[in-house]
Amino acid sequence: MPDSLDVPSLGVPEFPARDGPQRLAAAATPQSKRRQKVMLEPGHSPLDWARLKSSGQDLRGVPQLARYTLEDLKQHRSMDDAWTAIQGKIYNLTPYMHFHPGGVKDLMRVAGRDGTKLFMLTHSWVNAEFMLDACLVGFLVPGGN
Repeated sequence: MPDSLDVPSLGVPEFPARDGPQRLAAAATPQSKRRQKVMLEPGHSPLDWARLKSSGQDLRGVPQLARYTLEDLKQHRSMDDAWTAIQGKIYNLTPYMHFHPGGVKDLMRVAGRDGTKLFMLTHSWVNAEFMLDACLVGFLVPGGN
């Protein structure tokens, strides 16, 4: 009986290849360009957010949906009252602040303004409508100064 087995190659290439574009691109990405995540506090995981959304608790903070201008939106840019617009819909970010994987500081970058461009640059694969549906306060409309 042989001491070692000589297993024939099945012809399956290694993926990603050692010198393939996936590995080279990952190695070439500067550390500063990579998304930074923060350590979330206990009880603030994505699953905890899903539970809170489905709990029936009021996360909108307004009695009914309404139309808001950019001027209206600018009034909501504090830690205790943070709204943003994403693709024409306005969301109250305040209840989501400590659940955001990028941290509160990152989320505050879009508070009080239209965050669509930044959201699409950093989270184009994320369904904001589903993730923040319980926080919808209204719709962005033209107007204001």
